[in-house]
Amino acid sequence: MLSFIALWSFRNISEGLETQSKAVDSLARREQTKRLIQNRVLWPITLIKGLRGMALFALLTFLPLYIANDVGLSPFVRAAYIGLLIAIGIVAKPVAGYLSDKLRRKQILAPGLLWSGAITLLLIFFGEGVVLPVLIALFGLFVCPDQPTLTATFLDLVDDGVVSTALGIASFVGFLLSALSPMVVGAVYEFVGVSAALYYIGSLFFVAAILLVPLKLTRPDTVAV
Repeated sequence: MLSFIALWSFRNISEGLETQSKAVDSLARREQTKRLIQNRVLWPITLIKGLRGMALFALLTFLPLYIANDVGLSPFVRAAYIGLLIAIGIVAKPVAGYLSDKLRRKQILAPGLLWSGAITLLLIFFGEGVVLPVLIALFGLFVCPDQPTLTATFLDLVDDGVVSTALGIASFVGFLLSALSPMVVGAVYEFVGVSAALYYIGSLFFVAAILLVPLKLTRPDTVAV
């Protein structure tokens, strides 16, 4: 039933798409793609997105193992802590999005990455007791809102005709890097220890922040965003 409703609702959408596609000359599209490839800010931002993804996936892999094996909490409490992280992140995302629109993207992204790295290192010293859920909540506050702001940064940097191409490249690189990170943090956790795993995660956040700070988030033909 929903399929029929969807088909009826979008029955005329192809007409608009055809009109739009005719308006975009193929030569102009090639020129936009060339400018995209040559965009000197796009590639560092793509790397930053990948490092942030590596840190996030490593963190989500590490936390359940740490809470179970080293803190010794029950499966219910483990699930509650991860749920707390996600819930805080859901609330924080629209707030961070509003602030990144009102201020500049970097003013939201850079502190978020730095605080995420700092909170990761705090787990080394305060990873048990009542402080643990507080730190996990702070992770939700600073880690989760980064993704929409990074996506908005890509939209600011590229031409309208190649937005999907830019996001596709960034997603491919990000997922490629992120896929390796859980295995790395798992090996470090098992063979080296908890502190080394946390240093690995924290260093990813810090490196991403260090790469971001000097960047001028500008489209080649615009002023700073």
